[in-house]
Amino acid sequence: MGGAPPPIPLNPVRFLLVNDVYVADTIAGGRGGLARVATVRKRLADQGPIVFVLAGDVLSPSVLSKFYNGRQMVDAFNHAKLDYATFGNHDFDIEIDTLTAIIAASEFKWISSNCTLANGSPIPKVMPWDTLRVSGYKVGLFGLTLQGTYRPEVRCSDPDSAAQRAVTALSSEGVDLIVGLTHHSIQADRDLLVREPRIDLILGGHEHEALDSTVSGRHVLKADANAETAQFMTLWGGKGSWREAPGLVRIDAGLPADTAVARVVRQWNDSLQKSLGPERTVGLTAVAIDPVASMSRRRESMLGDLVSDAMRAGTGSDVALLNSGTLRLDRVIPPGPVTNHHIESIFPFPDQTRIVKFTLTGAQLREVLEHSVSASILGTGGFLQVSGLSFKFDPTRPSGQRLVGDIRRAAGSAVLPRDSIQVALGAYSACDKGDGYDLPEAAAACRQRQSAPRAADLLIQYIADSLKGQIQVPKDSRMIQTGNTNPG
Repeated sequence: MGGAPPPIPLNPVRFLLVNDVYVADTIAGGRGGLARVATVRKRLADQGPIVFVLAGDVLSPSVLSKFYNGRQMVDAFNHAKLDYATFGNHDFDIEIDTLTAIIAASEFKWISSNCTLANGSPIPKVMPWDTLRVSGYKVGLFGLTLQGTYRPEVRCSDPDSAAQRAVTALSSEGVDLIVGLTHHSIQADRDLLVREPRIDLILGGHEHEALDSTVSGRHVLKADANAETAQFMTLWGGKGSWREAPGLVRIDAGLPADTAVARVVRQWNDSLQKSLGPERTVGLTAVAIDPVASMSRRRESMLGDLVSDAMRAGTGSDVALLNSGTLRLDRVIPPGPVTNHHIESIFPFPDQTRIVKFTLTGAQLREVLEHSVSASILGTGGFLQVSGLSFKFDPTRPSGQRLVGDIRRAAGSAVLPRDSIQVALGAYSACDKGDGYDLPEAAAACRQRQSAPRAADLLIQYIADSLKGQIQVPKDSRMIQTGNTNPG
């Protein structure tokens, strides 16, 4: 039988989801914008109850957050009338005292079932779970964040164990519907639904792309990053017989901007211009600097070459290394002028991407590069862009044995195991064990990290002094992927 549309459900429970929203304004191509999302929320609210949720990564990273630690995002989401948020991994880039102040300024609720202070006590004003009434039903919400190497003041426990505790507690409160607000991989979300049949729906983030996956009729939904889309979910039927109808909402110029949110976004953008100072040209690029290519996490990239060269030149190091996740350019820089504002946008983290210098042996350098191309790192932000050396690697080999042959210096000679190598590296990797890099050799340099040079300043200096203001694609090849299994 066909043709007839399904009847409009009575007393539906409805959710609007965004995730990984680093900027409140529209992004490249005129997509996204919290002012447009607020319009969607308002239109839905005019039709009946709607729960507006955010599945993590909102306070960092962005150029604005580098100066304001995410306060601008909380202000915009307050005006957009967000209901609930959970933490993403980058929300813990913020120092804990600042984080708690930002949470206190939130007019929406924060939920985390597995992240606490290091001593196990709750982060102030963060609930492990919550319940609310929607369309006559009692709805239970819990929040999860993937485990990682976070600031020492914060600890995120095993998400699965935390989810089980939260679901058990919510079940004991007699809820009709249990919804997880999560920030980890789609596979982890699916596995959680398999293990825990009491969960009815997962609204998640972390992947940065819109996803809809089902397990026994229960959905995992994620939206595109920076509110290019939002996920809209309608549920009806009641406890034990919920039916679910998801829909992807594209956030583009076809949607008018909510005036209150647009005003807040504009005020913060004006404030940023004052913080950055007057925009000035620092060089000219002969080719487009494309974030898709520049943020490569599996291979050498133009932007990675440019920044690592600047680090090596500016610190006088033999070798420079930078984790690819540091490079967060969010729009194409077209051929033509490159400004100081462009440069600042490449490095949006609150730590200002400080570069420390220390000594490694050739053997230790090889271990660092092996970690960079290991199965757990290759394809992630921990993959290193390099300057001052070249090497071949074979990703089909076991981790720890992927480098093929010698590491070679820029001049062509082999790096020997006992050689002493001056290395420049971002403080996140060198000092914070970011992405699993463990480098006690950097300890002395890390004690001076606050006075270490910023990558943005090194890059501006390099463009002016070494490149004479002319940016072109570097001609040398530094990392060559090969299927050759012959270590010679």
